[in-house]
Amino acid sequence: MMKRLGKQPLFLWGFGFIIVMLAGSLIHANFFDSYVRHTPFLENGQGEMVGPPFAPFEHSILGTDMNGNHIVYYILKGAKYTILGVFSIGALSFALAFLIGIPLGFKRKGKSKIIENTLSALYFIPASVIAYNFLRPLLLEPMSGFPTTLGFRLGTEVLVIGILLTPPAAIYIANETSAILKKEYITTSRSLGAGPFHLFRSHLLPHLKERLVTLFMRQNVQAVLVISHLGVFELFFGGTKVEFGLGAGRPVPVTYEWASMVGMYFRTLQTNVYWLVGIPLIFLVLFVLALTGMSRALRKVLAEDGKVSKSEEESDLQSVGGRDDFTMIKGTGKTLRR
Repeated sequence: MMKRLGKQPLFLWGFGFIIVMLAGSLIHANFFDSYVRHTPFLENGQGEMVGPPFAPFEHSILGTDMNGNHIVYYILKGAKYTILGVFSIGALSFALAFLIGIPLGFKRKGKSKIIENTLSALYFIPASVIAYNFLRPLLLEPMSGFPTTLGFRLGTEVLVIGILLTPPAAIYIANETSAILKKEYITTSRSLGAGPFHLFRSHLLPHLKERLVTLFMRQNVQAVLVISHLGVFELFFGGTKVEFGLGAGRPVPVTYEWASMVGMYFRTLQTNVYWLVGIPLIFLVLFVLALTGMSRALRKVLAEDGKVSKSEEESDLQSVGGRDDFTMIKGTGKTLRR
């Protein structure tokens, strides 16, 4: 399957973008200590001193902010937190949804139905609102400084957001599982003594592959949205540095993750310094497009390799006891199995 994925342009583009940004960020952190270049002023063509912000390609490839910090270094610094953080949240929520949704799909009565109805209520409560209230005491720096480490804050934020994104995904998996289990050939397989594990491995999982790939990528996109919403409310991924006293500046992120950068520079939308929000937003959009492209390419390969067509379903039905499995011997009243 990897060879076939290598022939998919969408997969190559998406995977290449993610690997390049992640590798560049790790190199920047390990070999250059996450250095951020600073340009406090420049001399223009008339010999006059001018200060920041500088537009893209004017002095720096992606421009600078009001303090003269080069945005390209912030992009490199935050790439690893954006990519690894989103994948961690997506993987956690997907794993929890899978472990909850499959059993719910097999048992849609009694307590399982009550659990499903309870989880359905979370459809109408935005995950960003719940996450904000849970994470604000942890991520907002107090006057005495952060009492916790960056790793602890990142791990807790991933755990909280991952759990909040689980219920809708779990219900989706439960509904898809229940619908597949109602198919005729699975009912026949059950009547012949097939257990839940056999049904899951031989019949359910092959049908769910494409949908699970789509769900995993959707969970990653949902993670981007939640982190972006928190960033707009200045609750940045990994923690929000806050200055106190007269002349204190705006809150800034600890990690400079891309969605947090959008939140940090969000107020500049009312000015002509458009690139401060636009550049990290472009990288976020490219990241989401990379995820979407990889998902489409992977689903296309799975559809070609393992998608169950109508003829295959009929073959499955025959293998578990379809009408062509038995032949009547004329005049004997006996039945022979093929």
